[in-house]
Amino acid sequence: PLSQLLGRSLAAVVVPGCDENNLAASPDLPGLWTPAQRALLGLPSREQLAAMLASAWDNALGMPRVDILWRASDAGELLMPSVLVQRLRLRMPELAPDLRATQTLHRQPITMPRPSAPALGVTQLSASAYADLRRCPYRFYALRMLGLQETDELDTALGKRDFGNWLHALLRHFHDALALEPQAALAQRHAMLDQAAEHTTREQGLAPNEFLPFAASWPLVRAAYLAWLEGHERSGARYQAAEVQREMGLGGITLVGRIDRMDRLADGRALVIDYKTEARATTQARVRHPEEDTQLAFYGALLDDDSLQAMYLNIAESDSTKAFDMPDIDAWRDQLVAAIVDDMARIAAGAELPAIGAGSACEHCAARGLCRKDFWSADAGAAHG
Repeated sequence: PLSQLLGRSLAAVVVPGCDENNLAASPDLPGLWTPAQRALLGLPSREQLAAMLASAWDNALGMPRVDILWRASDAGELLMPSVLVQRLRLRMPELAPDLRATQTLHRQPITMPRPSAPALGVTQLSASAYADLRRCPYRFYALRMLGLQETDELDTALGKRDFGNWLHALLRHFHDALALEPQAALAQRHAMLDQAAEHTTREQGLAPNEFLPFAASWPLVRAAYLAWLEGHERSGARYQAAEVQREMGLGGITLVGRIDRMDRLADGRALVIDYKTEARATTQARVRHPEEDTQLAFYGALLDDDSLQAMYLNIAESDSTKAFDMPDIDAWRDQLVAAIVDDMARIAAGAELPAIGAGSACEHCAARGLCRKDFWSADAGAAHG
């Protein structure tokens, strides 16, 4: 927005999108309020918004060097320059000659990238990094081997991820406290969970008004979790630790990870637990297709135990807390370790890392603009297919 230039002194400014659609001189009013309602609420009118835009436009034009860009067409539809641009051109009829030389560019089809980078090497591997390699080798190459990262936008609104982080932290506080009083009655456990929730909210600096939707569902979440915990402890399982940082050497690389929680079963075996606040169907799919979801198997590879159990614990905002056991975790762990060794050897030997991701793997991928999947030529893709 042009308003972001107010109060700033810049040597040069590029203002893109100055067409009739993206830079209308009379902006559309946001929301559903009528002009009378906007006036009653103290919201700016259309005229005031137009004046503010004009002021911001004049401020941008006052910079030492300004490049104004607009598209002549969009999806085959002709576009006119913004009214603000047209007014500027009327005020400046004498235009300097365009000194750029005309160039003829030959068509160059964009194809699927297939880099090979044996010299980069992989020395450390996490569960999420290996998941990237399996979903799309190019994503692993860009984000893990090259270490490229997207710049996070400022987002003050709390979302599902914030709820998950909050829940992970408060359960760690709760179980650390409960370990000191394992015989605490249900009412006392309610109070301990509430104390852990309040402590975590303060610890993470969460604003009470923004956290209100999650706070409203907290009593149900608390009751459902304690009901599950009662049955879990009745089976003989006991809490050991939370947020467990582990490393394990594997050939020339080090497997690293942080396990949400580790319990000890009645028979002495370790139980790896990973909390999930996602849709229940998503968690069900994880255990239904263990060959695709490798997170628990990877965590199992971080432990010295010959035999263990692992589960996803789905903690919903409006449903019961439900455990999803990963079947045959020992076998899947052994298969995963063998696959990791093979994959790392192939990368070190110069294997290609093509951008073969599809579906949900591409929807929110930080490397999508780098692989340029949206611009691949259809005939080039068919040639590789």
